[in-house]
Amino acid sequence: MSAKWRALQHRHRYTYTAVVFPQLYLESLCQLPSDELSCKFLVELKELASLTSTYSQVNHVKNVAASFAELLSSGDEGLVSAFVRFYLEIFFLENSQPLHKTLASVLAKNCNNRGVIVECFRSLCEEYGGFGAKGKRFCVSRVALSMMGTPRLRYLVEVVEECCVLVALDVIYGLRSVVLETDGWARPSPIVMEQCQEALSCLYYLLQRFPSKFCDVSGFVSGSVPEDSNLLELVLTVILSIFRSSALSRDCFVAAGVSLCAALQVCLGEEELGCFIMAGIFNQTICYPVGSHESFLNSVIAKIPYKGDLSFELQQFSALSRLCLIRGIVTVVPRRVLNTQFVVGKGGLSSNGCVRGSAQTILYDGILPELCNYCENPTDSHLNFHALTVMQICLQQVKTSLLTDLVDRTMGFDPMSEHIGARLLRIIWNNLEDPLSQTVKQVHLIFDLLLDVCSAVQLGIDSDRTKLSVSKIAQDLLHMGPRCKGRYVPLASLTKRLGAKSILARRPRILFETVQAYIDDDVCCVATSFLKCFLEHLRNECWTSDGIDRGYEIYRAHCLRPFLCGLASGIPKLRSNLSTYALPILLQVDVDSIFPMLSFLSVRVGDDTGLAFPELSCLDITLKTEEKVAVLVSLLKVCRSLALLEGDMDTCERPSRLLKEHGIKNDSACFCIKGLQVKVPVEWLALALTHADELLRVDAAESIFLNPKTSSLPSNLELHLMRQTLPLNMRCSSTAFLMKWTSLFKKFFSRVHTALERQIKQGNLQFIAICNYDKSCLDNACEKNVVSQAEDLFHFMKWLSSFLFLSCYPSAPYERKIMAMELILTMINIWSIVPPLSEDDSLYPYSRSLTLPESTLLLVGSIIDSWDRLRENSFKILLKFPTPLPGICDIFMVNELISRARRLVCSPRVRESDAGALTLRLIFRKYVVELGWTVRPSTDSVSFRRDSHSSNGENHSCLTTSPAIKYVKSLIQWLCSVVEEGEKNLSKACKNSFVHGVLLTLRYTFEEMDWDSVIIPSNIKEVRHALGNLLELIMRITSLALWVVAADAWYLPGDVDGAIDDYSLLLELPSETVEPACATEHEVKASTFVCDARSMEQIVMVGCWLAMKEVSLLLATIVRKIPLPSTASALGDALNSTLTSGMVLDLKQLESIGEHFLEVILKMKHNGAIDKTRAGFTALCNRLLCSNNPRLCQLTESWMEQLMDRTVAKGQTVDDLLRRSAGIPAAFSAFFLSEPEGAPKKLLPRAMRWLIDVASRPLLDQTESFSMDDRLFNSSTTLINLENNILVPSSESGTRISSSKNREEGVIPTVHAFNVLRAAFNDTNLATDTSGFAAEAMIVSIQSFSSPHWEVRNSASLAYTALVRRVLGFLNVQKKESARRALTGLEFFHRYVCSLVSFASFVSKDGMNLQS
Repeated sequence: MSAKWRALQHRHRYTYTAVVFPQLYLESLCQLPSDELSCKFLVELKELASLTSTYSQVNHVKNVAASFAELLSSGDEGLVSAFVRFYLEIFFLENSQPLHKTLASVLAKNCNNRGVIVECFRSLCEEYGGFGAKGKRFCVSRVALSMMGTPRLRYLVEVVEECCVLVALDVIYGLRSVVLETDGWARPSPIVMEQCQEALSCLYYLLQRFPSKFCDVSGFVSGSVPEDSNLLELVLTVILSIFRSSALSRDCFVAAGVSLCAALQVCLGEEELGCFIMAGIFNQTICYPVGSHESFLNSVIAKIPYKGDLSFELQQFSALSRLCLIRGIVTVVPRRVLNTQFVVGKGGLSSNGCVRGSAQTILYDGILPELCNYCENPTDSHLNFHALTVMQICLQQVKTSLLTDLVDRTMGFDPMSEHIGARLLRIIWNNLEDPLSQTVKQVHLIFDLLLDVCSAVQLGIDSDRTKLSVSKIAQDLLHMGPRCKGRYVPLASLTKRLGAKSILARRPRILFETVQAYIDDDVCCVATSFLKCFLEHLRNECWTSDGIDRGYEIYRAHCLRPFLCGLASGIPKLRSNLSTYALPILLQVDVDSIFPMLSFLSVRVGDDTGLAFPELSCLDITLKTEEKVAVLVSLLKVCRSLALLEGDMDTCERPSRLLKEHGIKNDSACFCIKGLQVKVPVEWLALALTHADELLRVDAAESIFLNPKTSSLPSNLELHLMRQTLPLNMRCSSTAFLMKWTSLFKKFFSRVHTALERQIKQGNLQFIAICNYDKSCLDNACEKNVVSQAEDLFHFMKWLSSFLFLSCYPSAPYERKIMAMELILTMINIWSIVPPLSEDDSLYPYSRSLTLPESTLLLVGSIIDSWDRLRENSFKILLKFPTPLPGICDIFMVNELISRARRLVCSPRVRESDAGALTLRLIFRKYVVELGWTVRPSTDSVSFRRDSHSSNGENHSCLTTSPAIKYVKSLIQWLCSVVEEGEKNLSKACKNSFVHGVLLTLRYTFEEMDWDSVIIPSNIKEVRHALGNLLELIMRITSLALWVVAADAWYLPGDVDGAIDDYSLLLELPSETVEPACATEHEVKASTFVCDARSMEQIVMVGCWLAMKEVSLLLATIVRKIPLPSTASALGDALNSTLTSGMVLDLKQLESIGEHFLEVILKMKHNGAIDKTRAGFTALCNRLLCSNNPRLCQLTESWMEQLMDRTVAKGQTVDDLLRRSAGIPAAFSAFFLSEPEGAPKKLLPRAMRWLIDVASRPLLDQTESFSMDDRLFNSSTTLINLENNILVPSSESGTRISSSKNREEGVIPTVHAFNVLRAAFNDTNLATDTSGFAAEAMIVSIQSFSSPHWEVRNSASLAYTALVRRVLGFLNVQKKESARRALTGLEFFHRYVCSLVSFASFVSKDGMNLQS
C-alpha cells in the first residue's frame, strides 16, 4: 500500500507546481493594445497564466509559442517590440524550466526582428540578475543554460556572454543560499536540488566557453564581488561548499566535480593543472613535470585564487565527494595531461643532488588504484555503483589513450600491470551477480573495456599472454552455470575475440544450457544478447570454413535441435520465453531456417514434402500433435512479429465454405512466408486456441488475430475462429490470462478501427445503410470482396459487443462477468459508446440496446455486486455512458437512486457501503460535475436543481457557490450527524456502519474533484471552511474509535460493559434468593447474554477499525491533492494562520494531521488499520519533503524524533510488543518510503544507525529470577496470543500479572529496534538504501541470540531471517532452490566486508568453548 502511494507521488512531479506569474505581469498584460494580429497571442498567454499545474502548462505553451511565431512572421517591428518582453519574461519566471524548450524553439527558427529580441533579452538579464533583482534565485542561470543548450541561438548566446558575470553571480549566490539553508538543518526539496544541478551545469558551460570573463575584472558589476576577492575565487569557494554538504544529490556532486576542474583550467595551464592534481588531490608532496624543477609546484599553487589550503580542503572530502571529483578529472581534464609523467617522491636527495622520485601519471598511478580501493571496499550499493561508473569512464580513457599513442612507453612504463589487472578482474567477479541491474551493466562495460585495454597493452590479440588470460577467463565463465545471468554479456565479449567455435569446443552443450536457462525470467534478456552474438559468429565461421550452402547445414545442425527441444518441452514458461526472446534472434540471423522447422512439423511449405532439407536428418525427435501445435504457434508468433508472415490467414477453399459448420476442421489455412505458401490444418489452429495452456492460447490468438499492418481487414477465417474461441475463454480465472487477453483485444479493436477508417477514407465503403448496401454498383470483384469483408467484420463487432454485454447478466459467474467487463471497457476506450446524432455513423459497432434504460439499470445494479472489481468496472463503464444516464434523467429517478445509495452507505457490510459510495461517486461525476446540478445527499429527502449559472460545473459565477462545493459540504453535514450519533451510543452506531461509509464517500468525492480547475480558487473560503470542519470531525472520530483498537482496549464499550456488569451482579446474588427451579433458566439467559455481548464487542471493534482505516485513507487523499504553501511569504502567512490565495490548509493544520497520524499508528494494534495509516502517513511525509518550504520538511524530522523517543520510552511492558511492536515499524517505514527518490536519504541512514545502536546496547547481566511456577498461569484466567507467544492475563491475575508484564530496562526498546530492522530489510523498495547496514545488523542479530531474554532472542532471529532473505532470496519449496543463485563465501564477505572479522571471532569463540 505504501509503495502504491509512493508511485502516485512520483507521477505527480509537476502536479503541485506551476509557473508563477506575478500580479504586475498580469496587470501589464491586460493593458496591452489588442488588434487582429496580437489578439490570438494575448488570449493564449492569458490562458497559460490561468492554468494551475505544470502538466497543463506544458501542453498549452505550444499554442503560445505558435501564436508568437505568427506575430514574429508579421514583420511589424513596433508590434513585436510591444509583445516580445512578455514572451521572453516567461523564461525568467519561477518554475518555468519545463517550458523553456518549447519557447526557445520559436526564437531559434526566427529570422526577423532579432535586434529587438536581443535588446529585450539583455535588459531582462540585467533586470533579473543584478542586485535588488526581482527574480528568484537561479532564474538567470536557468535561462542562460536553456539558451546555450538550444541550437541556432547564437545571437542570444552572445547576450549570455555579455552578461556572463551576472549569470555566474546568480549561480554563486544561489548555491551559497542553498548551502546555508542546509547547514541550518533544512532539507532542500527535489526541485531545489534539480535547480542546483542545473546551476552547476550552467557554471561549467560558462567556464568552458567564456573563460576570459572570469579573469577580466572590468566586466564586474560594481559591488557584486568583494574588493579582496575575485570571481574565480567565489566560484571555487562555493563549489567546495557543495562538496562539503551532505544534503545535496549525487547529481549535484557530479556537476560540482566537472565545474571544479573547469575552474582550475581557467587559471592553470595543462602542465600546471596536472601537477596540482598529482600534488593536491593525490597527496604527492613532491611533484613536477619531467624536465622541470621541484619549485614548479609552489608557483602552481600561487596561481590558484583561493585563500586557504586548497589541497587540505580536497583531502577532507567524503568518499562520494571524492569519487565525483575524480569523475570530473577523467571527464574534463585533457587526456594528454592525464598521461603526462610527473616526477613524484616523498623527499630526500639522490647521489647527484636531485630529488629522489619516480615518474608517475595521473591516470594509471593516481586515479586507477584509488578507484580500485573504492570498488573493493564499498560502503553501500549506491557508492558501489558510482565507483564502478567512474571506473568505466576511467578505463574508457585508458583505452582511448592507448589507441591514440598518448602513453609514453619508451622507459618500460607498463600502464596496466598484472597486479591492477588482477584487481580489476576480481572486482568484476565480485559484482557480476549484484542485485542492482545498473551495477551489473557497469560491470559488463568494465569487462569489455578491460579486454580491449589488455589487447592494446599487449599489442594485439594474438600474443600468447593475452590468449592465455582470455582462455582462463572464458573457462571461469563457462563453469558458472547457465542460471548465472551475469556471465552472458562477458561471454558475448569473449565470443567476439575467441570465436564461437572456440566457445563451443570448450562447452559443447552451451546452446542446450542457454536454451534451458530461459525458464528463468531474470536470465532472458542477457542470454538473448549472448545468443545474438554467438549465433552470428557461428554462422560466419561456418560460412568461412565450409562455404555458404554447406555452412548453413552445419550451422543449423548446431542450432535447430536445442531450440526445437525447448519449444516442445511441454514447459509453458520455457516455450513462451523462447518464443519471445530467443526465437526472433534465431530467425533474424538465419531467416530461412523457418522452412526446415516448419517441414519438421509436417507442415507443407510450397511444393516441398520435407525431404529437401538435409539438416533435418540429424533431428531424431518424435513429436506428438500437441507438441507440434505448441512449436507451430511459437513459430507463427515470431513470424508475425518479424513481418515474415504476409497477409492474413484464410482457407484454401472458397470463403463461402466458412458458413458451413461441418467440414471446416478438414480444411487448411493458407498464408505466405517470404513468398512461399504454407498450409496448416485449421484443426491445429482451433486446437491451439482452446489449448489447456493459457500462454499458448494467448500466443495463438496473437498470431492469428493480430497483424503488424494494422490497416488490413481480418479474414473470414480469423473472424470464424474468434467466434468459436471467445465464448470458450470467458471463464478463465487466471489474472495473468485476463490481462494478456485484454491487451490482445485492445490491439485487435485498434486494428479493426484503423482498418474500417482506412476503407472509408479511400471511398471503398459507403455505410449509408450497411445492411441494404447495393454491391452491384462496384466495378470489380476485388472491391466486392473488400466490401464483403468489411461488412462481415462490422456485423462481427456488433455481435461481439452484444455478446459481451449479455455476458454481464445478474447471475453470471464472476470469471465470465469480469472478463466481459474488461473487454467492454477496452472496446469503449476505442469507440465511444455514446450513440451518434445520426443513424448513418459507420463507426458505431454497438447494438442500440446497450444504451437503453434497461441496460443502464443493469449496470447500476452491478455496482452493488459482492466483488470489488465488478463494482469498479461497472462504475468505469457507466462513466462512459451518455450524460445524463439513460433511464435516470428526471428528478424522481435520481432521488430514488440517491436514497438507495444512502441506505447502502449506512450498511455495516463493507461491500454494500462501498457500493453505495460508488453510486454516489457516479452521481457526483455525472450530475454534479458534468451537468452542474446541485445535489445534497445529507437529508432523507434529497433535493437537487439545475444551477442557473452553470451548465458544466466549472463555468459558473464567482458569486455563486459551486455545486461541487455544495455537495462536499452536504457530505460533511451528513458525517457530522453520524458522529453525533456515535457520541451518543457507539455500539448502536457501529451496527449501522458508524462513519465508514460516509468517509469512503468523501474520499471518492475528493478523488473525483479537479483541484486544478477554477472551482477551487473561486470558492477558496468555503473550501477552507469545509476542510476545517472535516478535520475537526476526524479528530472527534479518532477520540471515539481509537481507544477500541488501541493497546488498552481489552474490555467492551461502556454501555455494553454496564449491561454485563449488571447481569453479573444478578448472578452473584446468594443462591437462596433464587429458586432452584429457575437456576437452569438463569444460567441459560446468562450464557445467551454473554454471547450477545461478545458479538456486540466484535461489531464495535469492526466498526471502529474500519473508521480508523477510512480516516487515514481520506487524510492521505486530501494531503495528496490540496495545494501546499510554496513560498516564504505563504509560509509566514501559514504560520500566522492567515492563508494566502490558493492555500487550503495552514501549517498548524498540517502539523495536526501529522501528529494525528503518528498518534494513531502508535496506539493501534490492528494490522489492517495500521497498514492504511502507514499509507496515509507516507503520502503526507512525501508531500512535505517534496515542498520548497524548509519548515514543512522539518515537520517530518520532528515527527521522527518523537517516534524515536516513544520507541525508547521508559515504563513499557510486553503489551507494547503486541503484533511485533504494532505501529512502530510501520511508522519508521513511512518515514523511509516518503523520502524523495534521487535525493540523498537523511531520515533512513539516521534512523538505521540509531536502531542498530539501540539493538546493540549491552543488556543488564541478570537472569530471569522468577521460577517456572511463576511462569505458569491457570488456563482459565489467561488469554494466549499465539502469534507473539505473549501471555495476556485476565483481570483476576492481580499483582502477579503486573510483574509478569514488566521487563528489565532496555529489553522492550531492543525488541522494538529489531522489529523495525526486520520490517526495513523486508521492504523491497528500501533494499538498496538499507544495503549498507545489512552487515552490522546481521552481526548484532547473531550477538543477541545469546541474550537471556526470550523476547530479544525471538526478535533478533526474525530480523536475521529477513536479512538472510534479503541477501540470498526466498527458498522455493517445490524446487528446493533460492530465487537467486547462492552466494559464495568470497562474494558474501566482499559485499559485507565488516562481517568478516565478527564471523571469525564467533567461530574462534565457539571453537574455544568446544575445546573447553
